[in-house]
Amino acid sequence: MRDIKFLILLIAILFCMGNALYAADEYDLSYQGAVETVNGAIYQQWDEPEPMGTGVIDAFLGIQGSGSQHGYNTLGAIEFDTKPGCESLLLSAIPICEIGGINYREFLLDINQTSTHKILSLDKVQIFLETTDDVSGYPTAFSTPLYDLDSGADSYVKLSDEWGAGSGKGDMLLFVPDSLFTSAVNYNPTGNNFIYMYSMCGATFDGADGFEEWAVGCGGTIIPEPATMLLLGLGSLVVFRKRR
Repeated sequence: MRDIKFLILLIAILFCMGNALYAADEYDLSYQGAVETVNGAIYQQWDEPEPMGTGVIDAFLGIQGSGSQHGYNTLGAIEFDTKPGCESLLLSAIPICEIGGINYREFLLDINQTSTHKILSLDKVQIFLETTDDVSGYPTAFSTPLYDLDSGADSYVKLSDEWGAGSGKGDMLLFVPDSLFTSAVNYNPTGNNFIYMYSMCGATFDGADGFEEWAVGCGGTIIPEPATMLLLGLGSLVVFRKRR
């Protein structure tokens, strides 16, 4: 009997260790003023007081599904939970913001949650640069992503719609180093560079309330929070705040 109890205890310990080992890294943007850096990109909580939703911002990607929902923008065949009407996106259309002496391309995410179901996870972000605007067949048809939220470790960003529940308010800004785009293998300095965003929400925290929209940022109109400037002002020191 003692051996059986010991074996059960050992199995339980190994199970807990396994869960801890494979738990995704959480980056918490669920509070006002939150800023996180993941693989060189800056994720900033943002609750724009003015309407920013459908019909106001020019979203290039909308995603809506049940629970975990994912998709990407293309003028080719629509896949997964991508809403009709997604657009092609040229690199030249994405504004550049300078933060701490570094140039970033700015994206905006508008989530659509209810006031009683405000938390949503952003579980995957991959950005690709391609030479045409109609690539489809994820992931095999795409080149290597120039940015990946999960590069190095499984990660997710915890978001909240508390300060602007539902569609119509911006909720998160994403600043991706411009150098990642210009150093991509198929980047053409004199030609068209089409940008694709693959995004998944709701795999960790359910996102079935409504659709999510990605758009480009405002290019200098939005000033990053002081915490962002402090974070980037540390010179060559890279700061990662990871939680489980």
